[in-house]
Amino acid sequence: MKIGIMSDTHDYLPNIRKAIEIFNKENVETVIHCGDFVSLFVIKEFENLDANIIATYGNNDGERCKLKEWLKEINEDNIIDDFVSIEIDGLKFFITHGHHKSVLDLAIDSGLYDVVIYGHTHERVFKEVNNVLVINPGECCGYLTDIATIGILDTEKKEYKEIIIE
Repeated sequence: MKIGIMSDTHDYLPNIRKAIEIFNKENVETVIHCGDFVSLFVIKEFENLDANIIATYGNNDGERCKLKEWLKEINEDNIIDDFVSIEIDGLKFFITHGHHKSVLDLAIDSGLYDVVIYGHTHERVFKEVNNVLVINPGECCGYLTDIATIGILDTEKKEYKEIIIE
């Protein structure tokens, strides 16, 4: 299965649209968004996504109740919470925004997860720590690093492909 991974979209509609287009073209079945959508209006763009969404709240996400409501209106299977622990394609995932570093570290060190995904730092990470894949897709917005990135994880091959949005 292909899983799209993104974070820190920060209202930047052009890159959100490009990311959705890429995810649809790559036939991802699920998109993980690690938070910081920021404003509610960006959620309407995800109506064009041909996949369900698993998301976490970021430290810049306001209107949390509405954010959850609007995501559920797009697809009842969409999930958003502070932290998400879920099994996908036989792999155990822990998903967070990452601004609670102690929680992130505990998840990585716990031995309970195969994959830990986070955002917040806007820095791209793909590494293995004690047999746990640790992924930060970087920033979809491109505001801090001047490099807008998303990723696709192939759960069967356990391979991660970073995509630079241009």
